[in-house]
Amino acid sequence: MSGRGRGRGEGERTVRVRLDGVDRTGGAVDLAGRGVDPGTVLRSVRDPDDDRVDCPTPGPAHGRVGLVDGSSVPPLAALAAVARSLGERTSADGRIADLRAELRELTVPALEMRPVRERLAEARGQVEERRERVATLQGRLRAAREIGEAAAEHEAEERLADAVRALSEAETERLAAEEALDRTRCEAREARDARERRLELQDRLDNAEREARAELARRVRPRVDAAVVATPGSRATRFADADPVTARLAAVRTADLDAPVVLARRRFDGVERAAAWLGAPVIRV
Repeated sequence: MSGRGRGRGEGERTVRVRLDGVDRTGGAVDLAGRGVDPGTVLRSVRDPDDDRVDCPTPGPAHGRVGLVDGSSVPPLAALAAVARSLGERTSADGRIADLRAELRELTVPALEMRPVRERLAEARGQVEERRERVATLQGRLRAAREIGEAAAEHEAEERLADAVRALSEAETERLAAEEALDRTRCEAREARDARERRLELQDRLDNAEREARAELARRVRPRVDAAVVATPGSRATRFADADPVTARLAAVRTADLDAPVVLARRRFDGVERAAAWLGAPVIRV
């Protein structure tokens, strides 16, 4: 432990690592020289179902600086995550929570106009076909009556009655299809309004989150800058000017992390010193 006092006992930050034949427990686990991939260790730390690394649940700051390697770190996002880990809040937090809740509750139905239009086109086609059928049978019935063939007239009447019923059914289906299309068009307008509302809410949420990150970064930047100066091997005096390894180490030292940091760069004489300076459990690879 670094001695900075975060109100937690050593046992709460104990890590158990079972990787590549290694089974070690403690706040500082050294896997250096074993060819273990840092990404594998990091995924194991963050996956609660992966028992190769048994450790406390990582917080949001771990997602930003939980791996110390040579890759750059987004300054504003990293500083904000550090501040959040220390319990900092902002004036935008209430708005952010409200906007997120409204976005969760806002549903935009997925509508398919094509099937509804196809149904109507088919129904209209059926109506036209059956009207033609009725007209044809009406002509046959007139012809049968003109020549006085009773049997032919009776047969024509039955066929015409069937055709009229079929036409009535087709017209009923056409009306239903037209109503369905009207409803779908109305729902499509509502869906379009909902999409526009979602875009508006998302834009407001993005702005609020940017405002919160900026406020959080301002609050914690002096402490992180001080950690940059104290970082072994650092040549910078500000977080903004630090090399990626120094920036990550300074952020870790300032943050409150319970889950182990995966240390893939050498700045300390031994993993125990690294854990003590960082004030967090460490797995060195």
